[in-house]
Amino acid sequence: MNSIKALTDKSELEGGYNFMNICIDNYWLDEILDKIYPENMSKDLIPTLVSWMYNNDEKEVVWKRILPETNEVTICPILMCPDDNDFSCTLIVAEIENLGNIIRWNKLGLDQTTEFEAEKVGMDVQWLYKIPPFEFEKKDYLHMLDSFKKQNEIDLIEQQKG
Repeated sequence: MNSIKALTDKSELEGGYNFMNICIDNYWLDEILDKIYPENMSKDLIPTLVSWMYNNDEKEVVWKRILPETNEVTICPILMCPDDNDFSCTLIVAEIENLGNIIRWNKLGLDQTTEFEAEKVGMDVQWLYKIPPFEFEKKDYLHMLDSFKKQNEIDLIEQQKG
């Protein structure tokens, strides 16, 4: 069983901003991908669960697919380029399966979809087969999602303050 958490990370990009990131087995997800596939430029990608995605249709797709119904499988965008904060640039997807008490990321891949409708994301994927499947206890997975939701609420309040 793998561990999954949402923890505060600091970007190594110019400006060094703080953001909520996905940590699996005590490693940042983008660093796991970069170590195995350095040519894919996945280092410094950020989770699609952050509050600053620009496109509301894309936000809806992420939150609809990140936790499939029991015994269902979805393909969900999980990491995106921080420059664009949308599906238009480098986008990593996960095939996510809900097995009841276990949430399984069967495989990860680089989205190659050329259609610009948010719902079509994940139609064409270059799967990264060197990345093993990840299995998480559902309670840990839900806690990770709740951490993102709470941070997104804080971000929204800060935005409204101006």
